[in-house]
Amino acid sequence: ETAAPKGSSSMGGGKKPVSDGSDLFPRKKLDPKDFEFMNEKGKVLIKEPGSINGQPFNIGDCEDCDIYICDYIAQVQIDCCKNCRIFIGPTEASIFIRDCVGCKCIMACRQYRARECMECDTLLFASTAPVVEESKQMRFGCFRFFYFSLAQQMEAVKLSVFDNKWSEIYDFTPADGNWTFLPIDTKGSDLMQPLSAVSSFVTKEEEELHGESGVVPLTAGLRKELTTNQPRVFLMILPNKKEDGLKVLSKVAGKLSIVQTKELLLDPAKAKQLFQKSSSGLAGTVAKQTVVGCELAGADALDTAQSAVQAVGDGVAYVSPTEDAALYETNLFFEQWKDFAGMAVTK
Repeated sequence: ETAAPKGSSSMGGGKKPVSDGSDLFPRKKLDPKDFEFMNEKGKVLIKEPGSINGQPFNIGDCEDCDIYICDYIAQVQIDCCKNCRIFIGPTEASIFIRDCVGCKCIMACRQYRARECMECDTLLFASTAPVVEESKQMRFGCFRFFYFSLAQQMEAVKLSVFDNKWSEIYDFTPADGNWTFLPIDTKGSDLMQPLSAVSSFVTKEEEELHGESGVVPLTAGLRKELTTNQPRVFLMILPNKKEDGLKVLSKVAGKLSIVQTKELLLDPAKAKQLFQKSSSGLAGTVAKQTVVGCELAGADALDTAQSAVQAVGDGVAYVSPTEDAALYETNLFFEQWKDFAGMAVTK
């Protein structure tokens, strides 16, 4: 047998292809069963951070289960579950829940849809208006939950914690009794056990240190009864100051209601228009930058907000200088610049 010449292949005589490394480290084939919880009863079912990594997940035909999906996910479908407690971590696209009864849920997603569900309570983060259809006795509140990598997972699926339209429910089949709001003080632990009670990757000390609203601000949303006729203030978190801005919001918690928040890229025209009633000189600083607007309500709103900003430090946030400016800035930022995807009927 004659050996092939150096530099050629014994199969066809061509050059040996350059390896991309895939032959050395073959990709592990995914097992669909690792991305579903089906036909379970009376169990605690947990997916820890890093176990899903952006894959879709399905839950179906479960009864009286405690389900925790603590990772970022592409999309989630939940069907025919009864009396379950369900946590769903940051979901890039939609959470679609169908034919479920008596479930307690905490969920974060871009789009939430419920169809033919009954008596389900949900603490929700949704960056677009949630949709319900053919459902009865549904109750909604603002997302409240914590574990260490939750904030990073929100970033991984490009969900801004400040763009939460949880209260802007759109009902395709409107009727009395279809849905309402949960009490404003409803906590995650009112709906399901904290992670520290069922898993080792979160400690009770971590939960107590960070609190359930440490990642997503607790907003009143469209609950008119909480903020009607209360003084308003507009607070704007300045560019690249989101982390410090959350500290400001934590300082006003319990003193003022956070009605709503929104992240927005300001073009130069919007920046100039926003500060027409202020002598702050910030228009040039925030032009072509992303800021976070916050509508706050409560007694002594201006003084309370200004004190919170001063406590955190200079250069973190802007606060309306007067009540007249606050009304103008709030209306402009949240109403005149409102995106149509978030419009809904106020309860």
